Amino acid sequence: MKKIVLALITLLTIIGCSSNDSNEQTKEATYSVPDTLNFTIFNNKLVLNIENQGESILNYTLTNSKNYVNLSKKDGVVTALNHDEITVTVDKQNLPNGKSYSKLYLNINNKKDSIVVSVTNYVEQKVILNSDVVDAEFSKVTNQLVYVSASPAAVNILSTNTGLIESIPLSYAPTCISLSLDGKTAVAGHDRYISYIDLINKTITKTYPISCYANDIVLGNNKWAYVFPKNGQSTFIRSINLNLITDNEYEHIGEKIYEGNKARLHPSGKYIYGAENNLSPSDIEKYDIQNGNAEYGYDSPYHGDYIMNGNLWFSEDGNRIFTRGKTVFKTSELRSQDMIYNGTINTETNPYSPIQWLDHSAAKNNLYLLLVADDSWIQKKLPYVYVYNDTNLAFKNKISLEQFLVSKNESEKVFYDAEPFFVFSNSAGNNLFVIVKATGAGLNKEWAIEKISIQ
Repeated sequence: MKKIVLALITLLTIIGCSSNDSNEQTKEATYSVPDTLNFTIFNNKLVLNIENQGESILNYTLTNSKNYVNLSKKDGVVTALNHDEITVTVDKQNLPNGKSYSKLYLNINNKKDSIVVSVTNYVEQKVILNSDVVDAEFSKVTNQLVYVSASPAAVNILSTNTGLIESIPLSYAPTCISLSLDGKTAVAGHDRYISYIDLINKTITKTYPISCYANDIVLGNNKWAYVFPKNGQSTFIRSINLNLITDNEYEHIGEKIYEGNKARLHPSGKYIYGAENNLSPSDIEKYDIQNGNAEYGYDSPYHGDYIMNGNLWFSEDGNRIFTRGKTVFKTSELRSQDMIYNGTINTETNPYSPIQWLDHSAAKNNLYLLLVADDSWIQKKLPYVYVYNDTNLAFKNKISLEQFLVSKNESEKVFYDAEPFFVFSNSAGNNLFVIVKATGAGLNKEWAIEKISIQ
């Protein structure tokens, strides 16, 4: 009987010792680490805490799965009820936009564990420009975006096929630009001068004196340039014969125009259509340039019936005019059918707030609009490209423009909306090019071009 009792005591002792050993092992494995480390676009450094929640010493090793993750140390010892800190930094330089994932592998007292590392990166896709942008046009023949800058004074040519930008210095600060229909030449307007530019050889062919400040300019298909004055109230279009060196300026024939007109060459090359500014109600009008010197034709048959609002753009075939006031008109060789109402583009903005810019893509049957928030004196340009059906003017969708990420100081970064000024589609219709500005961000280089793929 004693033997049985002794055996039982011995067995209980063994079980008790085994239980104590098990508890001791459990204590050794008692630790705390986070499941994930989340790096936002605003931080590149985090502290990883390994907390010993037990009474035994923890020995650990730490490795990372990606070489863009760096550790301040890779092994250590954590005493009972203490913790150890490891600084984890990430190098985002070669990471793509969006989230990237990796892992940290832990070995603590021969027990394996892991931590997910999530890194959110923001890489601006737009091309930051080394200048401002005064005016811009696009040739769908050459797929070149041509813009003029005042600082520095230059004509800048972006080849959208290669992404290369080339610049041609100008002698005077530009105020406007116009491209020829074949995309081979351009004219830039200045205060009392115009420059005739060879876009193929990237040279200034000739700079001509003129008698006004060029508010807008149109290069005809006839080697004439047409200058619309900024000042003068009731005034004349200056028609400049670029074939002549001197005595080449003429005042247009017929009824006078008003200062500040915006104008565009009709795709036929025969006519210019102009949009009145500084008048209420404003109208649109037509000028014949088939004989060289511009000849005033007539204005629209409406007077205050529809909102025009001071600018206009053509469909690629020239059959329709889209005005800054969102009103659409048909064009025709016949006066009775010319500038006839053809619909209104309904937008989510105030009906009186204008279109900043418009482009038509026949390849995609789309209209691309940049819109102004309201009709107040401070007109904020909305950070989207609005897409409409070119046939029925129905809204399709809007595309958000990439923001500017601005570093205010070493530790503070702020997003600024991109304020869009111009939008152009290429000939294939598969890419948009939007000229934007980081207004109010305080950047030395605040202009950029964003490229957007279109399906």
